[in-house]
Amino acid sequence: MFSRSLSPGETPYLLRITLLMVLFAGILNAQEYRYGVLSYTESAWSDTSISRYFESWNDVYLERGPLRAFARLGAHNPAADFAQQADSRGLEQRYLSFQSSGWDIRLGHFYSLLGRGLTLRSFESRTLRWDSNLDGLRLAFRHDYFSTQLFAGKPRKTRLSISERDKNDPPAAGERLPAQYGGEVRIKPLTPIALGGTYVYSDNGPDGGEGFSRGSLFAEGNFLQGSFYGEVAALPYPAAYGQDDGRAAYFSGNLFLGNLILLGEYKYYRNFGFFDGLLNNPPSVIREHLYTLLNRHQLVQNANDEQGYLVEMSYPVLDRGVALWSFSQTEDSLGNVAYRDFYGQVELDQFLGGEWVLGSGQQREFSRRYWNLVGSASYPFRDYFALKVVYEHLYARDDATFPNRRYYDQLLTIGLSKATGWTLSFIGEHSTDHTVGDNYVPGQTPVRHFYWGGGQLDLSLFGAVDLSLFAGSRRAGKVCIGGVCVVKPELKGVEATLTVRR
Repeated sequence: MFSRSLSPGETPYLLRITLLMVLFAGILNAQEYRYGVLSYTESAWSDTSISRYFESWNDVYLERGPLRAFARLGAHNPAADFAQQADSRGLEQRYLSFQSSGWDIRLGHFYSLLGRGLTLRSFESRTLRWDSNLDGLRLAFRHDYFSTQLFAGKPRKTRLSISERDKNDPPAAGERLPAQYGGEVRIKPLTPIALGGTYVYSDNGPDGGEGFSRGSLFAEGNFLQGSFYGEVAALPYPAAYGQDDGRAAYFSGNLFLGNLILLGEYKYYRNFGFFDGLLNNPPSVIREHLYTLLNRHQLVQNANDEQGYLVEMSYPVLDRGVALWSFSQTEDSLGNVAYRDFYGQVELDQFLGGEWVLGSGQQREFSRRYWNLVGSASYPFRDYFALKVVYEHLYARDDATFPNRRYYDQLLTIGLSKATGWTLSFIGEHSTDHTVGDNYVPGQTPVRHFYWGGGQLDLSLFGAVDLSLFAGSRRAGKVCIGGVCVVKPELKGVEATLTVRR
């Protein structure tokens, strides 16, 4: 039904990586050194060609005193539409670092967050296949009343064009964007209050044009009764760009009134998605849903044209429960509602002998509406075992794709687990979404049903090995974290994830 074979050079390359890791661990088995090895591999064998992939990240590090040396070897044959990267293998990351007396100096690859990410945020998320590390030099110093970081480096281009993905022998460390220079300064004049600013200069524009700079000012306070954060940023584009200057602002606050907790956030982003949003990731100001169907319809961030807010409230209920209410809305500059999310849930601990979560909400994307119901229950038994059931239901009304499009999705997960040992799960999904099939004619094609399902085994072995195996079919769907979203392709086959650490 399905098959996948390793590329001609893939097997010996993985053997070389394994032998190198074993040799490295053996040679450095001395008390004055500290070393570690972490290998993470994902692979899928599927009869759906776009979902076949093999990706492996293999980290080794050596430490002595304040010094650390790090290297990452990788082998990647990704699902191109998902990862938007080319096939590659070799040395992906390397750095030397020094940490002592508040100093943190790194030469090589590094990640950086300035403020809350308005002017720069480089990060890695393997779930999203996102890695925007910088290659260069970073100097950081931290003190009780003062901290700063300065850097210079070229960011990795996380999303490649089709022509870039088709290159022969692409660099293992990835294609690079123009060099970035900048930093952050933070001072604490009073113990609960911090003030600071950020600045970044780009060597060139996205199309090789004139360089540009952006900067921000921020303030932060943490008190017993709550906290606040505010940051405003500006990006004056050169005249040759022919576009309005960028502006951005983000504010957040928490308030604790006895057992009542209030959260509020506000965002304003205009012309601030430079380099197609690959270099910054400001707060999305939405509730981050972890349930699959709710997460599948979350906001895709557009820092060039967003304005919105989030309000949340939580309060204890019953004996050991918590009720939560959340509302967020994002509009564009024309006042159109790009995203609206209303959600409420109740968590009950030790209710009817188990742990329960019941939730309901509505999401809106322009002319699309989604009504959601979620529920989960977890019951422990025989000291070491637990049974967990999660049910998700979504009803959709979508007049954007075609008139009167109506459908519902259902997702069921049943898992049996033994503490620190294994988990065996069944995951099934049912949908009446006509767009899954072909030759749909609005108003004429009768309701059709589509099903996906599979089993998953998660094992933890010897405290050093984690293995996850999934066999069956899985629907294609959007996955979002922090406003960054990708569409994982449909899977019909087997998917394996292996983590080995020492």
